[in-house]
Amino acid sequence: MKFSTAAAILAAACLNIAPTAAFTAISPTQQRRCSPDLADVSRRKYYEITKTTTQQWMSTVSDPSTTGQSVGTSGFSNDVASAAAWNASFNNGDTAEFASKAAARTYMKTFHGETAAHIVYSKLLEHGTETVNGYSGGAVLPLLDQFHRKHPRHGDAKTIRWITNSNESSAGHVAEGMAKSSTEPDGMLAAGIVVATSGPGATNLVTPIADAMCDGVPLIVLCGQAATTAPQDAFQSAPAVEIMKPVTKWSYQIKSAAEVPFAMDYAFYIARNGRPGPVFIDLPKDLQIQQLTEELTEKFLDGLGSYTDDADFNRQHDDEFVRLIPDTTAIHLGAVDQGLSFQVNKDAELVHVESGHDAYHLDHHNTDTIYGGVDYDKIYETSEGRKTGKLGASDGLMAEMMGLIKNAKRPFIIAGQGANDSSEELMELAETLQIPVATTLHALGTFDERHPLATNMLGMHGHATPNYLIQDCDLLICIGSRFDDRITGRASDFLPAARQASKEGRGGIIHVDLRFSENAKQVKPDYFVHTTGKKFLNAVNSAIRADPPKDRLRTKDWIERKQQLEAENPIKITRYPPEKYTLHNEDGTTEEIVRSKMCTQGVIHEMDNQLLKSGKIDEAIFSTGVGIHQMAAAQLITWTQPRQMLSSGSLGTMGVSLGYCMGAKLANPTKICISVDGDGSFNMTFTELKTIGEEKIPVKLLILDNESQMMVEYWQRLFHDERYIAVRNKSPKYTTLASAFGIKSLYCDNEEELPEKMRQFLEDYDDEPVLFHARIERTPCLPMVAPGQPLDNMILVDEDFEVDMSAAPS
Repeated sequence: MKFSTAAAILAAACLNIAPTAAFTAISPTQQRRCSPDLADVSRRKYYEITKTTTQQWMSTVSDPSTTGQSVGTSGFSNDVASAAAWNASFNNGDTAEFASKAAARTYMKTFHGETAAHIVYSKLLEHGTETVNGYSGGAVLPLLDQFHRKHPRHGDAKTIRWITNSNESSAGHVAEGMAKSSTEPDGMLAAGIVVATSGPGATNLVTPIADAMCDGVPLIVLCGQAATTAPQDAFQSAPAVEIMKPVTKWSYQIKSAAEVPFAMDYAFYIARNGRPGPVFIDLPKDLQIQQLTEELTEKFLDGLGSYTDDADFNRQHDDEFVRLIPDTTAIHLGAVDQGLSFQVNKDAELVHVESGHDAYHLDHHNTDTIYGGVDYDKIYETSEGRKTGKLGASDGLMAEMMGLIKNAKRPFIIAGQGANDSSEELMELAETLQIPVATTLHALGTFDERHPLATNMLGMHGHATPNYLIQDCDLLICIGSRFDDRITGRASDFLPAARQASKEGRGGIIHVDLRFSENAKQVKPDYFVHTTGKKFLNAVNSAIRADPPKDRLRTKDWIERKQQLEAENPIKITRYPPEKYTLHNEDGTTEEIVRSKMCTQGVIHEMDNQLLKSGKIDEAIFSTGVGIHQMAAAQLITWTQPRQMLSSGSLGTMGVSLGYCMGAKLANPTKICISVDGDGSFNMTFTELKTIGEEKIPVKLLILDNESQMMVEYWQRLFHDERYIAVRNKSPKYTTLASAFGIKSLYCDNEEELPEKMRQFLEDYDDEPVLFHARIERTPCLPMVAPGQPLDNMILVDEDFEVDMSAAPS
């Protein structure tokens, strides 16, 4: 094992010395001990510097498939110290490897006498963690002890808030909610943190970890493990690292307390950079209490290995997550095939540098390169005739692409999750060129749906208008979406007009994504732009400002077509006729009342109307479970802000809404956080009412109860001759359930009382949690793209029709 990056960064910061001196031996009189909580080191500053320096360096790189720049050479002289410069600063001709070891030794001395558990907590503080969710267990007790307010380490310092959840899975979903809804000053999402024990504690976290991996959510999961000295198959031991590897960006078991500072730094970097995702760190109990001593430090340093050009050698040593790169000042972190290279710049900050052209490297740094269309199996091939260009250039592929963007008569934009930090830039492009905009589930709110160019969500349960428009557009600009099957319909019939326009040289497909591996993975584009949504939009907007299109009315007919489709295809809400009931009063009298039943869409529409009229819609964050209520919320809530919708998209995890909502409120205490949940989803995780009651988290919980898993029930109606099985629920009295946990509640089962009950739900419980049980009828969510059909073949009316029995939905 080895490490030099964090050593170089923090040695200079901790010792208050010149950056180059961080790589030389430090006399005892120069040493000063860092504060155990390292509170003076700001994660925000750390990542701002890292991102800025990386962007400066990467701006000099053109085509990553052809560049031969290697780490540690003179090409880094402006922003990253070259190997020659560093070597010149070493005493007595010491090597770069020796210098890295010296820096690591100096850094590690700041932790001497501390346990691994102590270091983990310090790193959480250093990276800005304010709240941690989790559950107890024997194998994680040393780490848990660090969170206690009376632990001697804290003194009068502010501690990380610890929240005990009802189970580990819910802890994961709460952490996801925090991460999904929180944005750091560097524009990236903050990492959610979970702590749990070994065995079932870890395995209970598989679902939230997989959910985070599928939806690109930064998560750091720290779990205890049976001691390294425990016998095989010891109590509550499990091969957690191997279990987590397929569903994490990095899964690793600590082998020594000496590794902990480095592993924590890497965990935060890898979780938040590239496409965000989960990281898992396994902490054997005996190593949690292991002290970092001078002897252990030297043993660790002596074991540092090298990352070489010999692939077989590297794979034989794949268990070493940190290795020096010989003859450079760089290091390799992670596995051989899934690792990154880092270097320390002249100011001793960590900078990710390009040192490979495999998918993993290119997925973690964007090159601002435009690629001509190729098939997916050829995206990594280099050939002399392959068309590439630089984003922002005045000629080449940039000029070609801008010509199409400025002259298309039926352009259309898909804004995906990768555009969530670019709502202003997106608005500028859409308004300047009068381009209709649709959003994916994870991008709802990125383009304000009150705007006349908004077409709202597209896809399987999207609005009809964007589904029709996208099939007829001559140019598609897809920004930060991976063309999930839920938005394409039958892939072979997706974008027929744009494909034809491409053949005729007047349109086509532009795909923007920061992951190089998404190029042509689902849909072959004419232009793949390997960059972020924000950088793409800034470049395009700058080009348009410099040379505006001459025909400003070219999309006039297209916009009129959009308006016509919206008028013809509104989202329909079922209204039930009033029915008379006899009400028996407590005094023995009776009275006749008129009541109308409710449906999912009607309740959500009423909530949306009240939030719009009160002017509070911009201050609201919504979470959902999975099912009819999820899609009805996506269709009928007026989305106005980025990251306003928290939902499980790719994995489709039922039961997440409660945890997501709790996490959103913890991360955004001034926001109105509303969980829109179905009874099927809510029944899976309502034990978190315990946590809400204990912690007094003021969330608003709307339960849409039709005693059914209606989405699956509708499929059974279409594909299985109405043989309903495993889709009906016997719901409890949710108001009584809420009361058991000390939570206020409301109940409504008719439209006549709904407006006042909804007003109370939204306005009367600002500082305390409240549950609203809405009893509704079973209705499908329409429109819906017929399974296995093109995107514009939608079910618009709830009536019987023929379906392709071989295309049953998953």
